[in-house]
Amino acid sequence: MSSSPPADGWFAIAHGALDVRGSALFDAGAEILMVPTDPGDALCLVGAGAALWRRLIDRAPVGDGDLDPAEREMLAQMSVAGLVSRDPSHPARVLRLDPPTLSSPLHELVYALTARVAAQHGIPCVFTKGPALFLQGLREREHSGDVDVWCDPAQGDILAAALEPWGWSREPDPWRGTSVHHTATMTPQRWGCEIDVHRRFPGLTLADADALAIVLRDAEPMRFAGVEIRVPRADTHAVLAAVHAVRPVIGAGPRTRATSDTAALLLARAPGSLDRARELGAVGVLRDELAPLAPPGSLDGDHGVPRDWAWRAESSRARAYWAALRGEPPTTRARLLLRFVWPPDDIALASARRAGEATDDPDRARRRRLVRGLREWLRARG
Repeated sequence: MSSSPPADGWFAIAHGALDVRGSALFDAGAEILMVPTDPGDALCLVGAGAALWRRLIDRAPVGDGDLDPAEREMLAQMSVAGLVSRDPSHPARVLRLDPPTLSSPLHELVYALTARVAAQHGIPCVFTKGPALFLQGLREREHSGDVDVWCDPAQGDILAAALEPWGWSREPDPWRGTSVHHTATMTPQRWGCEIDVHRRFPGLTLADADALAIVLRDAEPMRFAGVEIRVPRADTHAVLAAVHAVRPVIGAGPRTRATSDTAALLLARAPGSLDRARELGAVGVLRDELAPLAPPGSLDGDHGVPRDWAWRAESSRARAYWAALRGEPPTTRARLLLRFVWPPDDIALASARRAGEATDDPDRARRRRLVRGLREWLRARG
């Protein structure tokens, strides 16, 4: 689709923008928090710069003849930073400034940025869990520490790579390229907010793409930092959050009563969750939590256990990983076994960081990882 011809004037653009005047979270004088359209950090406009950018929203287009020399200089700097455009149909054009919806404005900008980057690459996606559950009345807690985005499974790697220039790095994962792998964890370099790019949602018996298609079919819009994102409909979201709540933590054994109660409460708060659980193939893992919502015996016909569920419920990480390995094809199994015993540098160093060991020596990290694994394996056998 071709863009409109350049207008005789300027428009404000951003990958997310918030009016933070008077916010206790920022220094006095801070006015507009935004993400530029070129890869970079969040910016905060104050004073004359903020006033000019507001003008580009409220009175657009603003022609060069309507600007004094100081404003033209500021506009030139904004153009270099990716904050202004002469294209009235620019996909990132800002038409209004809203105050923050979330208690963490920076977190809200990350939602907006992720949605923009996905849209730029034509990647269908939906944002799950997090503050959307609070806004839909499904949980009391508003804030979350990360952003979860579920996208077309064939394009998850594309989205992860597209986020890297903006300040995230992909966490090494020994399971990458296998059926076990379901999430690319994007670690922030500066933003302070992790992004989890999901290619599928463990706990559903449907094929990955089929499950996402159902969720996208009637996803609801929410507006974060001036950008429309999509989240699952409330009853669908309750099912997904409940499945996540009861998902076994690797090596920690079966679910606890607390996680089961959390899931049951989520489902009870969303009329229609029983039907959505059936449609998504989630009854198998939520049978106990759905029982109060269903007539006696009506769930008996719903069967099926999703892949990579049973192995997660093993009593230790060593047992869990061994069970997961056995589910892979022989050639993949051999490659994974080598990767776990003597991993590449990036995986070894990431493992050391997670274990709280400070080292930049891959060989030392590999040896220490091997020792930890053997100890855990011996404990599991005992």
